[in-house]
Amino acid sequence: MAPDAPPLSDLFQAHRHGLAGAVRGVLGGSADVAEVLQEAFLKCWRSWQQGTRPADAVAWMFVVVWNVAIDARRRRQRRPSHETLDEDTTLTPSTRSPSHAMEQREDVARAEAAVAGLSAPEQQVFLLRVAGELTYEAVADQLAIPVGTAKTRMRNALQKLRQALGAGRRGEEHAR
Repeated sequence: MAPDAPPLSDLFQAHRHGLAGAVRGVLGGSADVAEVLQEAFLKCWRSWQQGTRPADAVAWMFVVVWNVAIDARRRRQRRPSHETLDEDTTLTPSTRSPSHAMEQREDVARAEAAVAGLSAPEQQVFLLRVAGELTYEAVADQLAIPVGTAKTRMRNALQKLRQALGAGRRGEEHAR
């Protein structure tokens, strides 16, 4: 990493939206994104304090966030589920119609389910590319895979997502 690079906290803050998107991609909309990001930041910060200075700090942060989110998903699967309120389910005044808001929630849920249905390697490449906005080269470097493999996983992920999301839309149109 270049000596004039911003501090870790600035990098984390600058990419918080993409990092949060990666967490939601792994855990879904009901995830406690702040908790996962906090845990990931602490892991990054401890490594940073011990001298870890990756060439691509942003890609490294996304991989750490991915791993923490996967760990959180495993913990969640071992515990009984319970209903929680999150920012998507709390009542807030809106100018949108209730049916429009419901459709949006359904679309988000369908997209989250489609991403969750990808294999772990496909999901990881997809989230690093989309939420992390990383190049194929950066994804391949962080995952220690060839660039061609990263591209193949992304292509497979996109095909599966198009199929899953396209099928849901066609089913809705036939029902109308």
